[in-house]
Amino acid sequence: MSENAMFWDLETSPAKQNLALPPNHDELMLLRETNHRFANTLTVLAFALRREFASSISAETRRSFERCEATIAAFGMLHRSLIVGGMQGKISLSAYMEQLCRALSEALLSPMGVGCELISEVGEIPAGRCERLGLVVAELVTNAARHAFGGRDKGMVRVNIFEEGTTLVCIVSDDGRGMHIAAGGAGSRILKQLVHALDGEMIVRSGPRGTSVLVTCNLMAV
Repeated sequence: MSENAMFWDLETSPAKQNLALPPNHDELMLLRETNHRFANTLTVLAFALRREFASSISAETRRSFERCEATIAAFGMLHRSLIVGGMQGKISLSAYMEQLCRALSEALLSPMGVGCELISEVGEIPAGRCERLGLVVAELVTNAARHAFGGRDKGMVRVNIFEEGTTLVCIVSDDGRGMHIAAGGAGSRILKQLVHALDGEMIVRSGPRGTSVLVTCNLMAV
């Protein structure tokens, strides 16, 4: 393994990774309810802060407060964007990912000076499939925001989603400093569980020019 191209094969078959079973219906319902409650809590928090401070602070402090309020609202929108799996039938993956990436950008990336570019060439797929893939993308973009751009005030995260036959391919990449996804770390476990819920596979490549994560799964499985 060279210093310039670290490579980890994180295929998520149960036999290789000894993972738990994919989340069942009750667990997914709990996850949706949790995101819903987080979103509502953040809305209430923003309202409470505005009621408490907005009329009694200086103009300069008010501008700082409004930036914080916008960030809280962006995180609320992010949590709402992750709740689509309870819908019936199929939804547009491209439209969903556009909304999700906008929420991720406003909540996490833009305040750091990091851009977010989405390329999606996939039409409608089952809503539950969208939700699971959205959770994977959100986790990967969050990891990039936390670890890829230390000491930098600019960068780019790219999300590329397309079809290859009956396979859905999702690539999340960044131009950061590279990062090691520890096999036993909490972030790695979350990612593997999420990909396993898609009955998919994940491969991570990282080096000095950035990190790229490839996730593949069946396109239309429920």
